[in-house]
Amino acid sequence: MSKSDQSFLWPRRLLTTWTICISLVMGLMISVLSVHALAASSEWQGKPPVQGRLLLAGVAEGQSEFVAGLELTLEPGWKTYWRTPGAAGIKPRLIWQEQSAGIKSIELLYPAPHRLDFQGLQLYGYEKRVIFPLKVTRDLSVAEPDLNLDARILVCRELCIPASVKTGIKLTADNQRPDAEAAFEIDQFKAQIPLPGAVAGLETALFTLDEQQKLLQVELTLPANLTVDDLFPEVLPEPELDAPVIVQQGQRLIAQFSIQRKRMPDIQQSANLVVRTNLGAYEISGQWQALAAPLNKLQPVAVGGDYSLPLILLLALTGGLILNLMPCVLPVLSIKVLHLIRHQEFTRSQIRKSFIATAAGIIASFAILAGVMIALKSAGQVVGWGIQFQQPLFIGALGIIIVLFAANLWGRFEFRLPGFIAGLASGGEVTQQNPVSLSGSFAQGALATLLATPCSAPFLGTAISFAFAQNAPELLMIFVAMGVGLTLPYLLLTLVPEWVHKLPKPGPWMVTLKKVLSIGLLLTAGWLFWVLSDLVVLWGTAVIAAVMLIWWGSVRIRPLFWVLPLVAWLSIALLPAAPLPVLASGETEDTVNWQAFKPESIRQHVSEGKLVFVDITARWCVTCVANKVAVIQTETIQNQLNAVDMVAMQGDWTRPDDTISSFLNEHNRFGIPFNAVYGPAEPEGVLLGEILTQQDVLNAIQKARGH
Repeated sequence: MSKSDQSFLWPRRLLTTWTICISLVMGLMISVLSVHALAASSEWQGKPPVQGRLLLAGVAEGQSEFVAGLELTLEPGWKTYWRTPGAAGIKPRLIWQEQSAGIKSIELLYPAPHRLDFQGLQLYGYEKRVIFPLKVTRDLSVAEPDLNLDARILVCRELCIPASVKTGIKLTADNQRPDAEAAFEIDQFKAQIPLPGAVAGLETALFTLDEQQKLLQVELTLPANLTVDDLFPEVLPEPELDAPVIVQQGQRLIAQFSIQRKRMPDIQQSANLVVRTNLGAYEISGQWQALAAPLNKLQPVAVGGDYSLPLILLLALTGGLILNLMPCVLPVLSIKVLHLIRHQEFTRSQIRKSFIATAAGIIASFAILAGVMIALKSAGQVVGWGIQFQQPLFIGALGIIIVLFAANLWGRFEFRLPGFIAGLASGGEVTQQNPVSLSGSFAQGALATLLATPCSAPFLGTAISFAFAQNAPELLMIFVAMGVGLTLPYLLLTLVPEWVHKLPKPGPWMVTLKKVLSIGLLLTAGWLFWVLSDLVVLWGTAVIAAVMLIWWGSVRIRPLFWVLPLVAWLSIALLPAAPLPVLASGETEDTVNWQAFKPESIRQHVSEGKLVFVDITARWCVTCVANKVAVIQTETIQNQLNAVDMVAMQGDWTRPDDTISSFLNEHNRFGIPFNAVYGPAEPEGVLLGEILTQQDVLNAIQKARGH
């Protein structure tokens, strides 16, 4: 090897030597620190399935009170208990008085528990690992006190066994010094000890006991930024409670616990509530209130049900795909296909870009819609699928935009509008330089989303109900999944764009097709104005329609007439509200003697041996109208609803209604159609799906009747 090579290697060897030395020094320091850390902890005691030790964070000189930690580790599948064990179990107990010289008191502090399912029983406790912070008071006259204790706990898996973990540590000058590692471990679980509810703005929880139905109900008012993950009531004597059914109505949360075996709680005893939230755990005092009327039992749907998030995402995806077959979305889908027929000279890349832009418009619109729902929930407002159709300005804007689409297809204007409106109406101006308008395709996707919201589809109701009961991230994921489902036909065509070239070639026939599609859009706009007439006075809706008719006839005369659609829309805000709608019994096809929807009277009718059929509908709900025509107005169902022992109730959700919103929320439904049958055999109701069939309704009636 040459000298130059050796001179080159010398610095590398020196660097390697220094690296080894530094590593040895650091290893020695870590070893010393580890030994020091262990000095502030006892040895592990006990034998599987549970072992324990004491942690000591440090005791300052002259400090009479300090915090230690009892650390327990459990083998997989084993669990131990909180101070209120739940349906079974025993809370931990410490024995220390005779063994701890120089110790005056030891208080066991409890981190917030987790809900554990043990052979169908609801237990409150811990799995795998827990550190119970200990509040210790020492006798300062004893220089080196002995902190010894015997932790008596019950651990369960398939069977339960009592365990005794005897552990201790002598407080010497060495282990009384601060130990950052032990302090960190203890603080992790100390932070999980429930704080007073007042810290988070939580007020007293209201407890109600319905002994007849064996129900314990807890009501709580939540701050806007708080969402509840679970609740743990503490009442005496302690009953065996099922998992709660939770319903949130704005900022008001209601949780119901079915009581199984054991005694009923005594309302003369104190009550307490621990809640796990997105911001931590809190402890709230409870106040018993008298039972004024039998509790309306909540339905165990979505929250605490058997649905997992992956399954709900699959249902949302499938429901979004089926929405493409609903009459709400077909007009936009047909316009998209027409646009492609006109431009079959597009390259594969241009076709893909067009469909991807449309898909992006759909998904982005669903994400925005989810954001609006999240904001409304955070503000304590009631949310639901399609509630934007309860707002006259929204319906008016959508109806006017649909008229613009129809006018363009009819040939009333040809790309001489302002760029934004032209892009909306035809997918953008197509030129040699700009054969594909991505902004126009994106806008078509957004319009498809808006038109989809008054429709429901199989699986969609379950997914939406689950979404509105979740936190913001889950709600957003479910809405995006619905959007992806709606985009699947477009995404499929991006994979095989050659299918577009199999469509009929452009020709004179397209003029007729465009007018047919234009008529379809005008019918859609007419339906929207019909819905609008239920929210604002009829003559006002007629004036708006007349203004749009004038625009249709004069748009070719001069650009000034383009101000008419804007004037028509702004005038909606000035119109008085329409009178309350009448029930459907006035329709020729409907012979049912519908009663006004009064949820408080359902239980009374059922107690009298009657059946109650509830139909919550709205003019803007396309699926509701389809159910009415295909099922409810058929002779077979009409005869059932006119039976002597049947009470038919109908609620109209065309405009906002707090009673209906609360009723839907109590059943964990956040959209319509809603249909249910109540009866002596099913006092809590048989809920029907979004898409009705005659057989489903007949089966529900028979089940509620008890036959």
